[in-house]
Amino acid sequence: MLLRLFILAPFGLACAVAPPPRQRDTELFPKQIVVVRRRSGLTHKEYVNYHAIVHGLKSWNGPRDASFPAAYIQDHTFDSAFGVNNSVPNQVYVGRDDVTELYGNSSTAFTSPPATNYTAEVTGPDGYNFNDLETAFSMLAYEKPVLGSLDRSETATEKNGSGPVVAFFWAAAKPHISSNDTFGAELANQLVALIPKDTLYRATVHVPVPGYDTRPYFGGYTMPTINAVVKLWLHRKSDAVELVRAAQLQLDSDALSLDQDVSFVVFCNEVVLWDSAKKVAFNQQRIQARIDRESY
Repeated sequence: MLLRLFILAPFGLACAVAPPPRQRDTELFPKQIVVVRRRSGLTHKEYVNYHAIVHGLKSWNGPRDASFPAAYIQDHTFDSAFGVNNSVPNQVYVGRDDVTELYGNSSTAFTSPPATNYTAEVTGPDGYNFNDLETAFSMLAYEKPVLGSLDRSETATEKNGSGPVVAFFWAAAKPHISSNDTFGAELANQLVALIPKDTLYRATVHVPVPGYDTRPYFGGYTMPTINAVVKLWLHRKSDAVELVRAAQLQLDSDALSLDQDVSFVVFCNEVVLWDSAKKVAFNQQRIQARIDRESY
């Protein structure tokens, strides 16, 4: 089961949550989102190069069937914070190297096994070459934009080839929340409202698709449950990370039923491996140039 779906093709604002993007009429297109830690024996740079270039190409070469992602984005981590309790040892899952975002191409994407054995025989086994599978967090989700954040697809920093800087808040709820949708919406609204307007230009929230558990495929059976993931697109300001962290620590955890001790935030450089809607194909030279602009 693990190999079958491992990366199914290739691995201060007033706000409210709106209907999900990437939809056709009333059909919602699900998305896979995964945050992983590199396996032993790799530096972060070695991991990023392998995951983006080697695994990315294997994914791109997969059959163009219903399971092939419409877009594949990797977000390479440069900073992170896990929990808020500094009086206890680190959680076993501390440390993340990147986030994988796989966008479905239909309303039923990623909800059934692939039509071919390519994933089971090629991309799935390749995961063992870079991923610490036992500590993976994953979710089949609907991604919903947070209104009130300026929603634009391109900024000056993206035009020069450096790519967006993004943050992901992987949020765990306390027991007995009413629903993941309500938890995610309220969390995203409060978090975005606490971030200065000149720091954030877009925000979305991911909530799990009911009835689907991606752990049989991606691993991470012993990891805590994540109930929502907020993605933030940040302007390239020297204090952007500090401002997002300050907002996170100001969240009303009791009102939100948020477990800050289990939740974590990662800050990343976004790299598009391909995006069919934008007519961006996998190109090793383009991707390598993007990676080389990241700081090590």
